[in-house]
Amino acid sequence: MFKVLATCLLISAASVAGAQSVFAVDTGATVLTWTGKKVMGQHQGHIHVQHGSVLWRATGLHGCEVVIDMNSITIIGMDPEGETQLGNHLRSADFFNVRKFRTASFKATHIAKNSSTVAGGPNYSVTGDLTIKGITQPVTFPVRAWQEKNGVRAQGTMVFDRTLYGIKYRSGSFFDALGDKVINDQVEIAFDLLAR
Repeated sequence: MFKVLATCLLISAASVAGAQSVFAVDTGATVLTWTGKKVMGQHQGHIHVQHGSVLWRATGLHGCEVVIDMNSITIIGMDPEGETQLGNHLRSADFFNVRKFRTASFKATHIAKNSSTVAGGPNYSVTGDLTIKGITQPVTFPVRAWQEKNGVRAQGTMVFDRTLYGIKYRSGSFFDALGDKVINDQVEIAFDLLAR
């Protein structure tokens, strides 16, 4: 009887293990687009994933972890000189202090399926630890994820409060009389992630 039970448990464990796959993030195909807003408009650009992985089980999305190369920040929609100046400023100690903190990271800690989803809309709510400048804070955001023939695709937008990571430059929450020079505390990162 014991041998039969042990055999059943081993088969069950093997079935569970076989029903999950870990996919490596395709850093060349994955696109992260950041948006920072201010009183007089907004700026956008791209930033690259250094490496990452997605855990997919028979029930769907189960885990995700990415490391971001903070030195890869680029700007779009500006003249070359403006792109260089803003890019260097974002890498400076006023913002992400890239010389000291070369990477940022996100690791999912809880993933919940949405009970009712509009066609093409988010089908998961993802909560995880976002680490920037060595500071870790929780963040939750909607994700649309699905399995493709050769991997997993995930799309969504994560919004975080930069001041929680010590980035207070021209924040209206900490400085008075900034007028139209105020920069919004909320930063958006839209992502289109492919893992194979």
